Amino acid sequence: MSKQKGDALKVNPIIAKMAIETGKERKALYSQCVIISYRHTGRFAPGFDNKDLQLWIDLNYPELYDSHGFRIAESPITEVNK
Repeated sequence: MSKQKGDALKVNPIIAKMAIETGKERKALYSQCVIISYRHTGRFAPGFDNKDLQLWIDLNYPELYDSHGFRIAESPITEVNK
């Protein structure tokens, strides 16, 4: 049985970017997406899974986290908003 990868197209980029802006480590970002989704829509499910989010980060912001999931760079999202 092959290991399934996520689907980056399922990720809501607005929710994902808001989670990244919290400055949390990578392993905590999906939980942040759930919290953000609940605050904005009243639904716990953001519409994507953690594996989808992790793939989305790999494709869009690979420079933000090291191989252990620790933050190594300031988010370009928050730098623009300063």
